[in-house]
Amino acid sequence: MSQIDNNKGIALVTALLFTLISLGIVMALLAIVTQGTRVSGANKAYKTATEAGYGAVDLIARDIMPAIFKGNFDATYKLNLADAIGMVITPGTCFDQKVSSSTALWTTCTAQATTAVPTQSPDMTFNLKASNDSTGYKVFAKIIDTRCGGDTAAGQPCSNSDTSGVDYLDVGGGVASASGTVTPQQRPAYFRIEVQSQRATNPREKAEMSVYYAY
Repeated sequence: MSQIDNNKGIALVTALLFTLISLGIVMALLAIVTQGTRVSGANKAYKTATEAGYGAVDLIARDIMPAIFKGNFDATYKLNLADAIGMVITPGTCFDQKVSSSTALWTTCTAQATTAVPTQSPDMTFNLKASNDSTGYKVFAKIIDTRCGGDTAAGQPCSNSDTSGVDYLDVGGGVASASGTVTPQQRPAYFRIEVQSQRATNPREKAEMSVYYAY
């Protein structure tokens, strides 16, 4: 038996193996870079949508809801908001019950009006724009749960005797008088509000948040 001693072609095979390994490394790096770019873009879009949602919550909590409770949400106020942000508040008995009665007394609200999905039968919608974004973000907000506080009797509308809308913790005055007497602010109602903000031109860029609001 004769022994075969021929190394021809080994260099070619070795070069091909190194080429294949190099291509694999390059493809892996490209995949990592591409995935990182996608994640970064998605995070930026979500963060922007979230910031729009925070702005919407601040507007609802500090302006819209107090104006409704104090009875100052007249035609002029609504017209100003409609001109500025295109705000629409769904009128009707259901919304009136949501802001004045506990959830168990919402007899005129449909099933969609009470789901946790803000885009289904929202109570209010408006558009927030920026100087560099003329289309902005569309905001949907909906009250899905109301709990009466204070001395409200069972089965009765929420007692709303304190309509000042003053947040004592925010203004720094506290709840203690000069004499040291502590007088807690009334909290006649507590609301759970679902908010969704989404880019007007691309609804896939969105953020959702659940807000616990006490007035």
